[in-house]
Amino acid sequence: MGLFKGILHFFIPRERTLVFTTFDQAQYFRAKGRLTEAGIPHRSKINGGMQATVQRVLYGGKASVQHDLYVRKEDEYLAAQAIH
Repeated sequence: MGLFKGILHFFIPRERTLVFTTFDQAQYFRAKGRLTEAGIPHRSKINGGMQATVQRVLYGGKASVQHDLYVRKEDEYLAAQAIH
């Protein structure tokens, strides 16, 4: 049953709560590291990654990439404490 449950949760993720958003990659890695150190399972979503790379290369501009960190609803309080 554990294998089936794992596969099911891979394709249908549990509900997640957004706990951290930044446009700075260093802040993102710092927050992600703190969640990992605290043992809090989390997921990341990065918006604009490939577009930003193309924009930087072609136009030499600065493109913004948004980094989001999500945790389970029951871990929201612990995640906020770990990050801040």
